[in-house]
Amino acid sequence: MKDTIVPGLRIETRRGFTVLTLPAQISWQNYAGIREGVSRALSLAARPPAAGSGTGGRGAGVVVDFGDAVLLDAAGLVLLARAETRARLLGCQLRAVVPDASAPVRRALDATGLGRLVPVFPDVASATAAPPPGRRRTSPADTADVLDAIRALHPADAALAPAPSAPSELTITTAAAPDGDHTVVHLAGVLDQRTVPRLGETLTSLVEGDLRHLMLRMSARLGLRCDPLPILLGIRWRVAAEGGCLSLLEQPAKLREIIDREGLGSVFTACRTAEPAA
Repeated sequence: MKDTIVPGLRIETRRGFTVLTLPAQISWQNYAGIREGVSRALSLAARPPAAGSGTGGRGAGVVVDFGDAVLLDAAGLVLLARAETRARLLGCQLRAVVPDASAPVRRALDATGLGRLVPVFPDVASATAAPPPGRRRTSPADTADVLDAIRALHPADAALAPAPSAPSELTITTAAAPDGDHTVVHLAGVLDQRTVPRLGETLTSLVEGDLRHLMLRMSARLGLRCDPLPILLGIRWRVAAEGGCLSLLEQPAKLREIIDREGLGSVFTACRTAEPAA
């Protein structure tokens, strides 16, 4: 039995296990479709197997195969934590496959404690060859601490994905807004783990130079390879304490998604109406 729910997501059966192969990239953009696939896989595993299948009273369990998938944010970790809780409620086992023990996915599982809740195997063959345990108790698992750890990863979502091989560039220019109070900071290029610190240094220098009404204008083509919220929030809190503001103009879609996810849409607004410089 094979099925495709979202591009790159596959469900099949091996040795009585329902194996869910994840797409090459996992993020909040395809989270809903993958969550549906995981839910379906768990429902299939919880059904009593066909007569003569030799797997006992129910399916052996579910194997979530990360393969070569890249976590663009913490969506995959939230998905796995919630799937572990549902698997316990259904009384079936959940296993994960992460081929490389040093991969960002494996480091994230260890950092959040998920690796202690979900058995991790190097490949699907070993995951499906290990004998399934007996029926598990159906009390819910306490994953609150795991989810808290995952939330703590949000400011460092980029650490879940490999750094780009090519050097990245970020161009930062400033201009005075027509109102005479605000300073417009123009960004072009790429924001990643290498360039975000430089943005922080630039904004800090402006603040220390008594420019506390800042408007950050991002090019429509600005590449976003990490979560810049820690830097932006730090500057925002600093200027707000002195009656200033940090507003964001023309945010890239991925940044808007992160801000909406964190419920911070109202934070990055100007403290007074200002017409930005073109």
